[in-house]
This record gives sequence, structure tokens and C-alpha cells, in this order.
Amino acid sequence: MVTPSLNQTGLLACCIASVADQQEVEVEHVIQDACTPGFQEFANRMARKWPDRQGYRRIMISEPDRGMYDAINRGLRRGNGEICAYLNCDEQLLPGALAKVTTLFRRCPEVEILQGGFLVVDRDGRLVTAQRPVKLFAPHLMTSHLANFSCATFFRRRLLESSSAWFSEEFRACGDALWNLQRIQEGVKSKTSPEYFSVFTETGTNQGLTPASLKERRILWANAPLWVRRGPVLWQAVHRWRKLWAGGYFPQRIRYEIWREGQAEKGRKKFGPSWATGIWKSRLGL
Repeated sequence: MVTPSLNQTGLLACCIASVADQQEVEVEHVIQDACTPGFQEFANRMARKWPDRQGYRRIMISEPDRGMYDAINRGLRRGNGEICAYLNCDEQLLPGALAKVTTLFRRCPEVEILQGGFLVVDRDGRLVTAQRPVKLFAPHLMTSHLANFSCATFFRRRLLESSSAWFSEEFRACGDALWNLQRIQEGVKSKTSPEYFSVFTETGTNQGLTPASLKERRILWANAPLWVRRGPVLWQAVHRWRKLWAGGYFPQRIRYEIWREGQAEKGRKKFGPSWATGIWKSRLGL
């Protein structure tokens, strides 16, 4: 597990805790920081709170990088785990997520990429939406958004070795969309799971909403074949129909436990049951 970091130690503490308290699985967590002031003091606090133990190892590095995806690549190179993923500072794992992921990969040795569901919460931990994954397809990804988030995407390390599946460092915000598009074009075997693996905190400053993200989406659009660019409304309609068919818009009562910023000493806080749908009001279309 890799976490790129810059000036978000409050949220990063929750992210670290959510990985450190995973059970029945061996995990390495590499935090690749881009010179956050006071990071070494923060790392020392985390070492006291979450020391390495059998089955759990954390590496915390602070050094200059060339952006988020450079940091992720650096972290992946430092790790050794057979299954890889990355969590941003404003994301965290749900209890038992990594054990479920490991079991699914063992049951499906031919699968290279696993994508699950994720919950979206506000800064206070209240549920905003519950997003189930839908099998990605290239025309929609080229002309719209990345429906399956990186916080619930896992892949085998052998992809890095056999396909050189590193993240493009030319992108600053949409490298995950480009990475998924490249894997689709290569025919990499993927699988979706209705399980919820992780939590995304909607802070209002998330990377996917920045001008850089919008610019990079336009690059993906411009590089799409003409027949793809002519049908964005069609591809979005197909995506929504497939999501509806998979039950992604149906209301659900959900219980969850998360770490809250500034309250790590209290452990995970329980929420719910709460009603949620797959409609993300602040990002209609997902």
C-alpha cells in the first residue's frame, strides 16, 4: 500500500490507522511524502502509535518528487507486496478490507486488477453516497470520468514487471484514469466486487476537481478516436444503464466504522445504519 503525501498530516493519520489495524493479512505501507514541514515529528508520533509488528511494516519517506504519480511510483518500487494499491491521504480502508481483497485474488488467480466499492463521507464522517464498481470500458473513460476510484482498486505486482504498468508522471491529477485506460487497451483481466473496501473523504479540495484534472481529461478526450468523441452522451448513457443493472443506484442501509481526523485516540467511530444511494449529488453522473 502506497500513500502519496503533502501537507495533510491530519487526514494522513486516519489513513495510516486504517491500514495499521487491518487483520489476518500481511501488509507494507509506504508513505511517500513531498517534504511536508514537521513530517519527521509526525512520523515519530505514528511510530509510537502504530509500531511495526509481525505482518505489518510501515516506511515513511520525505523527499522532493515530481508530483503525486512520481511519489506513487517511488513507493511501489520501495515495496515488496504481491498485491499493490494506493490510498491518498483523504482516503482510508474499511475494517477487514485487505483480508477480503486477498481472498478474492486467491480465488481468481487469472485476475490482475480488482475493483470494489467505496463510501464517500464528509469531513465529519457522515455518509454522502455509496459507490459500487462497474466494469470500465474505454469509450466512457476517454470521454467522461473514472467511475471506479483508486482507493478501491488493487492490482498484482507482476503487472509492473510484465507490462511496466507504472503511473504516468506527465499527468498530475488523472494519472489513475490513464492507467486504467492503458490496462483496458492491453486486455488485462479485471474483476469487480460489490464489497465496500474503502472510504473517500469529500473535502472540497480533492484532486479530481482541480483545473489540472479538467485539463488532463481534455487530453484523454483529444486522443480518443473520432467515433468515440462523437458519442459522449451515448457512452454516459451506457455507463448509467450498466450501473443501474448492477444495482448501483438502489438505496441501501449501511453501517461503517472509520477513523476521524483529530480523534485517533478514540479508535474507529461507528456510523449508521444510514440510507445511501449511488447518486453523488456534488458530482452528478458518477
